[in-house]
Amino acid sequence: MEDPVSRISTSSITSKFEGIEDNRPDGWETESPCTSSRVDECVADRPDAQDNRPDGGETETPTTSAGASEKVQMDGDDVPKSKMEFNSLEDLMSYYKEYGKKCGFGVMTKRSERGEDGTVRYVTLACARGGKARNRILNVANPRPTGKTECKAKINASKTADGKFRLNTVHNIHNHNLSPKKSRFFRCNREVSETVKRVLDTNDMAGIRMNKSFGSLVVGAGGFENLPFLEKDCRNYIDKARHLRLGAGGAGALQDYFLRMQYKNPGFFALMDLDDDGRLKNVFWADPRSRAAYQYFGDVVTFDTTYLTNRYGMPFAPFVGVNHHGQSILLGAGLISSEDTETFVWLFRTWLQCMDGIAPKAIITDQDRAMKNAISIVFPESRHRFCLWHILKKVPEKLGSYGSYKSGLKTTLMKCVYDTQTREEFENCWDRFITTYNLHENVWLKSLYTEREYWVPAFLRDVFWAGMSTTQRSESMNAFFDGYVHAKTNLKEFVDQYDNALKKKIENENVADFHSFNVTIPCISRSPIEKRYQDLYTNGKFREVQQQLARVIDLDPVLLKVDGTVKTFVVEDEVCLEEFTKLVTHSVQFSQEDTGAAKCSCGLFEMRGIVCRHIFVVFKCNGVKSLPDRYILDRWRKDIKRRYMLIHSSYDTVHQREDSIAYSSLLNICYKMITHAAGSREHTLDATNKLHAMIDLYSGNLDPTAHASDTANVTATVGSSKQVLSPHIVRGKGRPPSLRRASRMERDLRKVKEKTKRAQGKGKRKQTELESIPAADPVGAQPEERLMQSQESVRES
Repeated sequence: MEDPVSRISTSSITSKFEGIEDNRPDGWETESPCTSSRVDECVADRPDAQDNRPDGGETETPTTSAGASEKVQMDGDDVPKSKMEFNSLEDLMSYYKEYGKKCGFGVMTKRSERGEDGTVRYVTLACARGGKARNRILNVANPRPTGKTECKAKINASKTADGKFRLNTVHNIHNHNLSPKKSRFFRCNREVSETVKRVLDTNDMAGIRMNKSFGSLVVGAGGFENLPFLEKDCRNYIDKARHLRLGAGGAGALQDYFLRMQYKNPGFFALMDLDDDGRLKNVFWADPRSRAAYQYFGDVVTFDTTYLTNRYGMPFAPFVGVNHHGQSILLGAGLISSEDTETFVWLFRTWLQCMDGIAPKAIITDQDRAMKNAISIVFPESRHRFCLWHILKKVPEKLGSYGSYKSGLKTTLMKCVYDTQTREEFENCWDRFITTYNLHENVWLKSLYTEREYWVPAFLRDVFWAGMSTTQRSESMNAFFDGYVHAKTNLKEFVDQYDNALKKKIENENVADFHSFNVTIPCISRSPIEKRYQDLYTNGKFREVQQQLARVIDLDPVLLKVDGTVKTFVVEDEVCLEEFTKLVTHSVQFSQEDTGAAKCSCGLFEMRGIVCRHIFVVFKCNGVKSLPDRYILDRWRKDIKRRYMLIHSSYDTVHQREDSIAYSSLLNICYKMITHAAGSREHTLDATNKLHAMIDLYSGNLDPTAHASDTANVTATVGSSKQVLSPHIVRGKGRPPSLRRASRMERDLRKVKEKTKRAQGKGKRKQTELESIPAADPVGAQPEERLMQSQESVRES
């Protein structure tokens, strides 16, 4: 296995040097004349020297004085001399590059001539700082840095009759300073080996940033000075590799990707919406597994378009559901050009077509007028809910200017939202709130009241929401893309990252399935009801049931009235909310005739599909030992075989090298060998010698087509009769992000976060020997969102 810090390969030097005169600005390295075999660094101490280097003229410490020109001196046969002969052009170039590296100057091919047979018969190798500077920049006030000093150091060689190369003339005099210790920065001495390229390719496809990949290479090599390349060389390679495997990366590449995926997966669905000029407007796609999963988990869906991460500014619009473990799953995604009713109608109809015309029973979105209109057109029977968090986060901005905001107005509003259990209670509480604080003319509150059925929990308790009340599921899905895509990401790269997100979600589901079948959560009681849930539910959902059962001991139901066969119980529940506790009263109706039929005012079972503790304690009081089947939802069961789990989606693998499987196999074998050999010095030396022998053997018999994949690793795709043009850059709603005015809540949150960070910093300094560290907040969860969600969970439980 080749070491990441590989030795210079002479077989690839010809194409790099031949016929190329280096006129780029990074050939300017500080150089000083070499005066001994130790190649000590020194600097010409010329009073008339004019520093042309862009780094401000930083040089090594002067040790000698020199004239305007210096001759490089080395011991023995290291110095090039006239009449020296080399077996091949590659040997000549390798020798002169190594000579320049020791002395501290770069090498370029200044001139070459070919014979009738097409081979090089004459070549001139020169110092990289030779030639005149060419300033092609129009702005003369800001010229481009140059390293050219018209240095005359060079060697001329011609091909002899026996095929060897002989030096005809040699000039070893440089008119600039030399710096042997910095020779590795010259372009001719920088090369990214095949091993490193494979590591970079793998990390890039895994979404690892370049600075992290390069940092790992630096650590593995033992320092920057041990790497024969720079970070920008790695970046250049990855940019080239991405271009080769993605093509232009615009709408054309996206169309080819969809054609490939439809060829591999008959169930893959994709639709592109074009304008009259053939330019991409909107696109939607869904893989076969997501389409099959929708049959089981398509009852509740969240939809969000707040994520803008591609060079065209097209909002990313994922459809997200919840599986039987309570995990987020992708049910299709789109990229849209605008956020108007017409666009949303196209997207929703396309999604409905993809899902065989089956509309979701409930859908959660933010408070967007165009989105609401489109849902009423395409999904008239679906229950639509606004994201509660998006609404309540506007409260400080809309009501913060009132004098009574902090003296009761905000608290009263929150009580109206969270502490009302029926519609009548909300109506009465809202009227008192408006009258008490004289808010009859507030336009924002008027609009909220008009649309109260879309966001007030009391109006939504009779609908199943699978535990979702906000678009946080969609936004947490968006968080998967953070750090991997950016404002200049092309469409194909974005879809590739969507594939990665999909594969990650599938893997998470497989892990949860494994644990549900192979790991058992112990029961906390002897209740047969808990035992049945343990046998049937997934671990994630059984824990939610167990949390309700654990609170039964705190409850003491009181029989309020008996109406025939129906008993009504009052259950007082003390709920802890962040920094305070409050007493909440719930009513539970229990039917003696229909054994086990109970309904609680908290609506937890109706909204989340989890039986609440208030029903459990009423069951206990009435001696119910066997759980009715109506309280076991197939949606949360682990013993049901779901068809979508058998579907294997073939992801796009066009970017993978043809020899990647063989490479991975050999790499695994080498890892095993290294594990056994590294424990003994004798075995290490033996393995090293054998590996070098194998490298020499295989490199000598290398197939010329082995490296073809570097430049021809794009497979042909099915063509299309119509060319698709890339979309225009989209401008989103509202102000540009850089000019957006922060709301009052956001400003307050920043202050709170700063105080929290300072407090944590002080705590860490004091906590020198403390081993227990508080658990971190969930990724992506904002403080005000956690508060609102916990308040709503109180009402639902």
